[in-house]
Amino acid sequence: MNINPLFTRSIFIIALLLIPPTVIAEHTNPIHLSLGGRLKIDGIYNTDSVGGIRTSKSDLAFSPGSIPVPETDRNSFDANLRESRVWATLTLPLGDDSLATYVEFDFFDTKKDSLGRTHVANEPRMRHLYSTFKNLTIGKTYTTFANLSAYPEINDANGPVGNLIIRHELISYNTSLSWGETFLALEKGESTFTSSTGSSLQINDDQIPDIIAKVKFSETWGNISAAFMLREINADNRIMHGVNDRKWGAAFSASGKIYFLKQDNLRFTISYGNVLGKYVSFNAFNDAVIDNNGQINLTEIIGGHLAYQHWWTSTLRSSLVIGAGYADQDTRIVPVTVNKLFTSTHLNLLWSPIRKLTLGTEWLHGYRKLENGNDGHLDRIQFSVVYKF
Repeated sequence: MNINPLFTRSIFIIALLLIPPTVIAEHTNPIHLSLGGRLKIDGIYNTDSVGGIRTSKSDLAFSPGSIPVPETDRNSFDANLRESRVWATLTLPLGDDSLATYVEFDFFDTKKDSLGRTHVANEPRMRHLYSTFKNLTIGKTYTTFANLSAYPEINDANGPVGNLIIRHELISYNTSLSWGETFLALEKGESTFTSSTGSSLQINDDQIPDIIAKVKFSETWGNISAAFMLREINADNRIMHGVNDRKWGAAFSASGKIYFLKQDNLRFTISYGNVLGKYVSFNAFNDAVIDNNGQINLTEIIGGHLAYQHWWTSTLRSSLVIGAGYADQDTRIVPVTVNKLFTSTHLNLLWSPIRKLTLGTEWLHGYRKLENGNDGHLDRIQFSVVYKF
């Protein structure tokens, strides 16, 4: 059973099934196409470059797992426009309702050379492609497990340790109520493992979709959400033929955004479970460890972030963001060089002299600790200019 192609092609299937030409022709409402985007220029200085050929993606967007251990003392500076984005929304009439399709690209694609080394390319990379009809969403976009309003305003492209901003294929249904919203989703199944050698494995075949339910309470003071997830982690005979160990696990997350004074706000996320691997900080920890016999052991993970944003004036603001992630790895199976703890701190100053323009500077400090006690640090200064159009 191969579930993932269904998610990948679903956006085109729903368009074919739900938008017969006769329906559009008979409807008096027009078709709407809107285009937009943003130009983002970054200047990034790293005290400990992760190195690599050309420009490493981890030197441009914070990746906890790439913090050098031991430290390299190899400084780097890069200026680029790769986090610039373009997007489009197409709205088609469908009876008394409408079907909206959204697509978005940035320029953060990666490629490998003939030696298998990864570097950042200049080609467009698709971030989102999904359609919405009434309360149904189908396509590739942010996971339902996350509360997007809890994400802090920062310069970095990936965000603090403990964030849940992962994009993949999904089918989601939401209901609006007087006190907030409820969500139920099936999302792309994928299992990531740490082997007995410490290397990572990723398995997409024969994966049951992740099951996610979420409630979100909204008031004038802000919002709070609680999400629950069930996942099957499946080895799919990868290590030993005929051994297809699989285990079900669960995870919980609470997050929100709370306002103070006029514009000041507190944003937070806390998550815990034994199937959080690929969801937290772009797979900083894997879902499970797998031994040489193909048997798996789920990894318990706890992670989250806390962000306070203070508005100095109506156009000038700062955010202090602290994030952390911890995994209980089974060192009877994997080596003691696997990751145990990550932390990050962001502090910035952002200024918007006009509504569409933001200029800002940000300091980021990252920390990585291995199971054997070895650790490493990374300090980064990032200057950014963002213009939305």
